[in-house]
Amino acid sequence: MMHVHLVPADPTAEPQVLDLLKQAAIRLQEKGLSQWQNWLEPTSSDLDWIKEGFAAKEFYFIQNTDNEILGAIRILTQDLLYWGDQAEKALYIHSLTVLGKYAGQGIGQGIIDQVADQAARSDCKWLRLDCNAGNPALCDYYEKQGFKQVGVRVFDDFSCNLYQRKV
Repeated sequence: MMHVHLVPADPTAEPQVLDLLKQAAIRLQEKGLSQWQNWLEPTSSDLDWIKEGFAAKEFYFIQNTDNEILGAIRILTQDLLYWGDQAEKALYIHSLTVLGKYAGQGIGQGIIDQVADQAARSDCKWLRLDCNAGNPALCDYYEKQGFKQVGVRVFDDFSCNLYQRKV
């Protein structure tokens, strides 16, 4: 497995994060999945979501030992949109993306484990994420990473499974 680490993304990096999300949307589209298609032509609310994440210092780049950017992730301390108000302390993973040329090299697993370690150091009980229910391969991937489905969140145009893993 390639050694990777997280580096806080500077607010000037918004275009880079948007590009990574767009590349991921294109790869998903090529697989016949509609997940993340909003990133092909982001709405003002999508862009606001990105800006809010940068303002809260929640975006990180995934880098290798040569400091090459391999992907990005957003890590939140609460997720009201998908999870609502939760009593137990958790970290929430959003928008984990790895460039296609690095897919299948264990990078996602390594980053999930690093975020789980960060959650444990922050006295969190859970590491949580949501996954588009229309992407069974990705849902299976998260289950293989030790996440258990604990709910479903239904939106107008899609549903997502809610997953958590004890830290």
